[in-house]
Amino acid sequence: MSDFTHLHVASAFSAHFGVTRPEMLAEAAAAQKMTALAITDRDGLYGAIKHIGACLKLGISPIVGVELSIVDDDLTEIARAVVLARGHDRGVGWSTLCSIVSTAHGYNVDEVLSDKPKRLNQVRKSAVVSIRRGELAKLIAENLGACTVLLGNNSDVGRSVLSGSREQAVALLTPWQELFAIPNSLAIEISTLLTEPETESSILQANRMMQLADSVGLPAVLTNTVRYLNPDDALTADVLDAARFLEPLGFFRVQPNAQAWLKPAALMHSLAEEICQDQSRASALLTETAKFADRFRLDPPNDCAWGKPKTPEKSSLGIDGNPFEVLWQKTEAGLHWRYPGASETTLAKVRKRLNQELITINKLEFATYFLTVADVAQMIRDMNVRIAARGSGAGSLVNYLLGISGVDPIEHDLLFERFLSTERSSLPDIDIDVESARRHDIYRNIFRRYGSNRVTLLSMQSTYRGRGAVRDSGLALGIEDDEIDQIAKSVWRLSAGSFRNAVGAKPELGAIAEALESDRKMNLLVDITERLNRLPRHISMHPCGVILGDSNLLRLTSIEQSGMGLPMSQFDKDDMDPMGMLKLDVLGVRMQSAMAYAVREIARVRGEQLDLDAINRADEETFKSIRSTNTLGIFQIESPGQRELTGKHQPTEFNDLTIQISLFRPGPMKGNMIAPYLDGRHGFANPDFIHKDLEPILRESFGVVIFHEHVLRILNVMTGCSLAKADELRRSLEDPRAKPRIETFFRQTAKERGYPSAVIERVWQILEGFSSFGFCKAHGAAFALPTYQSAWLKTHYPVEFMAGLFTHDPGMYPKRLLMAEARRLGVRVLPIDVNKSSNEYLVEKTPDGLAVRLAI
Repeated sequence: MSDFTHLHVASAFSAHFGVTRPEMLAEAAAAQKMTALAITDRDGLYGAIKHIGACLKLGISPIVGVELSIVDDDLTEIARAVVLARGHDRGVGWSTLCSIVSTAHGYNVDEVLSDKPKRLNQVRKSAVVSIRRGELAKLIAENLGACTVLLGNNSDVGRSVLSGSREQAVALLTPWQELFAIPNSLAIEISTLLTEPETESSILQANRMMQLADSVGLPAVLTNTVRYLNPDDALTADVLDAARFLEPLGFFRVQPNAQAWLKPAALMHSLAEEICQDQSRASALLTETAKFADRFRLDPPNDCAWGKPKTPEKSSLGIDGNPFEVLWQKTEAGLHWRYPGASETTLAKVRKRLNQELITINKLEFATYFLTVADVAQMIRDMNVRIAARGSGAGSLVNYLLGISGVDPIEHDLLFERFLSTERSSLPDIDIDVESARRHDIYRNIFRRYGSNRVTLLSMQSTYRGRGAVRDSGLALGIEDDEIDQIAKSVWRLSAGSFRNAVGAKPELGAIAEALESDRKMNLLVDITERLNRLPRHISMHPCGVILGDSNLLRLTSIEQSGMGLPMSQFDKDDMDPMGMLKLDVLGVRMQSAMAYAVREIARVRGEQLDLDAINRADEETFKSIRSTNTLGIFQIESPGQRELTGKHQPTEFNDLTIQISLFRPGPMKGNMIAPYLDGRHGFANPDFIHKDLEPILRESFGVVIFHEHVLRILNVMTGCSLAKADELRRSLEDPRAKPRIETFFRQTAKERGYPSAVIERVWQILEGFSSFGFCKAHGAAFALPTYQSAWLKTHYPVEFMAGLFTHDPGMYPKRLLMAEARRLGVRVLPIDVNKSSNEYLVEKTPDGLAVRLAI
């Protein structure tokens, strides 16, 4: 037997315990010709999706489990044990594992699935994630042994074996066997880190555990309790232990050696012989481990609904018929709403675009997705909350007709293919901006509307960067707090991985550079800090992500409590596409709150009902105000750099704002795209369109390639590929490995279509460097809308607008500068009055006109 399957492996997503990312573990296993690999992160399934994806990519079988604290009825820990999900069972093992983890975090999934949201606020408060042994046994029994518990050295049984009391060990094992009576739901884990006999991970204990398994007829499996990829990573694990215990090294019991690594099969076979002290028994142990591992090989998509889009059932949206037919009817109604009185020519153009989008949506079977997002958008509007779409979703006519987006993609020449195409089948992202002050209200309403069995919040993994890595490394080394604080404050803008290089290059780190010449501890601090670079540090609630699914959502993801008390998936944004989950980004934007406040004050004080989304977007007074560069408080264009660009640009129409917002990005500035654009706009230079075929594409930007949409159209024209294919090529340009293939395709097809070599060369140079420069026009247009709206409010309702700015503080400037801007505008600010002031800046009528009353 040459193969071996590791069944107990902690990845870096075992916070402050594991060292190696799942992708690297899978690559190492594949390089060692292993056919399967498990991930068993502590307390959750945080790295499971990345592990499955990496294994599938490399052609090895993924196995997924979790390491949990198992407690008795009085919550005393009796074991830290691994629970593995059975494979090849149409998802039963996966869903049971999700339920087990959620239960350990205090959520009774059956109660949540029965839609009892009161349970959401009844999470067990405990510093340790744990599950009662009886609860665990019940969940496994109800699903006919869909999971298996590996009982090892860190259990009551294992500790008893170590003490040498065989009778006590058998007695302690009896209740485990009685509770986990279904065959293969309980096994004995045999592991050793080759330490001295008197320590807990010794050869002696492993041998006794194996003998115990034989005597009671339980299967025994060999593991190496993996924490890191290579022996050299043991030091990093020590540092993570220090961070977990909040103690310097030497103040707690550290790992005994550097043996907890992903050992190759040959070493594990040798280890089996050393434990068994008998070649035939060692062979039997390895054979048993291999057969046992085969039970847990997952078979995506069958075992975890891998890649299959999951959206709320049509019944939860109030739909009786075919979702696509409903979508078609709603977009038809949207045509009359969005294009009242349009000419037949215009309507024909719009209908052609609409049909193209609907065909794509129907092919991908995404109708329910769009109806769900539209339903959420309408729910938000029904709450009287301002809402606006951002991102590439603004390029969809369907989104515009459904009221998800407020930007007309026909008017602004935006491409649907940048947002969605048949070239990729994952659910697209539609990002929604809402009033920041109401964001949590919206989350709670989504839970109420769809039921707590269909919704969770999204999580995010915060990783080690310069400051945090320095602090935890300094803690491990026992460096004084004051000294570590001083060092940490000096590296807050640095990545942990570039610490040593930065020390030699940055003058402000001179003291550290000097210390490195002779201070061994300082050198060690730098080395350890770099080791921690980008490792997961802790999980938290994603600032805007909500996951919407069908009634089985909580069978597909484990959950835990978020900071706001609502359930949160243990999967992050990068796990959404592989799992086919609908992630809706509901972003709180303070400018939306400020504008909503201004509109409410206009209604309260003046009695005017203002629809900010329906205002004239070609108001000359508004653009005159923008061109003055007095843009303090205006969304996106209030920074000193933007004000300088505004003065040079002199925007006169809405599309100018889209271009300006898109140009003021690090990429375009680094690529020197602003100067040629301004020269062309103001007639200082003739625009260079490179070729006459590209002039219609680049006319709006005076020959400068600014937008992703420009690239798509250029590829479409010069190679003849579809816009959908062009977007896939654009995305691949960011991959250095794919770039040569794309270059060959572009040069050959463009030459075949008759383009001169000089033109092909110039265009390729632009395309090759574009990945770091470009911007999505739909995103720029979506941002331009609140930019214009805030400028319009400041121009026509300055008192109410400034009251909104004072109340919600949306910009980059302190209130004293906003007060100065108010004086410049002639807006009077009244002093605090105990009878009139509140916690908001209210607009008041006075004999001299409107004024703003200071808040308390």
